[in-house]
This record gives sequence, structure tokens and C-alpha cells, in this order.
Amino acid sequence: ILEHHQNFLQVLPNIQTVALFSLNAVVCLSQLLLLHYASQSKIERSCNEDVSLECPVSEKDSTFLSVAWYKVNNGNKHGIIRRSNGEEPVYYNFSREVTFGEKQNLLLRKVSPADSGDYECTISANVGGQNRNHKVSLIVNECVPTAPLTTLNYLNTTMTTPTSPPCPTQLVDLPVTWSIAGYAAVALAKIVLSLIVIWVIRLRSSRQRYNKWHN
Repeated sequence: ILEHHQNFLQVLPNIQTVALFSLNAVVCLSQLLLLHYASQSKIERSCNEDVSLECPVSEKDSTFLSVAWYKVNNGNKHGIIRRSNGEEPVYYNFSREVTFGEKQNLLLRKVSPADSGDYECTISANVGGQNRNHKVSLIVNECVPTAPLTTLNYLNTTMTTPTSPPCPTQLVDLPVTWSIAGYAAVALAKIVLSLIVIWVIRLRSSRQRYNKWHN
């Protein structure tokens, strides 16, 4: 018996070493599991877009106890919306309208820079399940104002209106010029014709006088 007791005392340190190693392995494995189920993502969107923040609910989490969304400010969580499995969603006192989307995603319609920040989805599992936390960092770009097209068209029309009258004026003046030229041509033709008639009359008179003198 004494010999067995001495052998046990010799083996005891080895048992303690193995137990300590196993405990460390369990702790490391637990930390790895926690890192796996606590993830974070980052998205960037433009102003006035509809945004869907993803909550990683898998098929294994289809029988979850509850899903809740929070907005995190300076380490403090502010409730947004919560839903228990099979029940209607519960809305917290949040500053804007939100709703659940597919797979428990958080829908934010027509976002603005004020919606930028960190959001967290918390999945509470049933007994024997694994709770999940997922953080999403949302960045919304500044809104850029644009002038309405109707205003631009009105300004363009107003600016181009004063320059349009000269065109009708030129169209009206062009026939007058041609009319004056036509009248001048007719008058010139009459003068030439009159000179020809006078020249013919004088020529005939001269011949008549010549014939009369020689007869």
C-alpha cells in the first residue's frame, strides 16, 4: 500500500500538468469561439439611399429566442427594435423610422449623415445554443443639393428670349429690299425705253426731212 501511495505521489504532478494544459486549451478554444461569433463589418452609402444592415442569422439560428438591434454611442447601447421568435416586433424610442427586413436585417430608408454610426445586432439563442453579436459601422456621405431641371430650363428660356426678335425683323426687311430693287429696275427700264423711243422718233424725223429736201 505504501508503495502504491508513493507511486501515486510521483504521478500526481504529471496529472496536474495535463489538467492545467487541458484547461488552457479549453480557454483558448472558448476565446476562438467568441471571436467567431462576435464579428464586425463596415459599409458606406450615399445620401437618400435605402440601407439594409445585415444580421448574420443562419439556419441554425432559426429557433432563436430573440433578435435585437442597437445603436452604439460612446460604448452605450440604445435600443432600436426587438423581436422574439414568432412574435411582432417591439420598437424602442429611436429617432427615426426602422423595420425588420429579410433574415432580421435592419432597414433604414433614405439615410442621411445623421444615421452614420455603429449598429449592433444581438441574437439571443435558446438553451444550449450560442449567442451571437454582430456590429456594423455605417458611413453616409454628405448630401449634395441639385437644382431642379425646371428652374434651369426657365432661366435658359428667359436668357435667350431677348435675342430672338432680330430673326423675324431680318425676314421682314428682306422682301422690302427686293421690292425697292425691283422698283428701281422697272424705273430704269422705263427711262431706257423712253430714250430709245425718242431716238427712233428723231431718227425718223431726220429721214423724212432728208427725203423732203431731195424731192
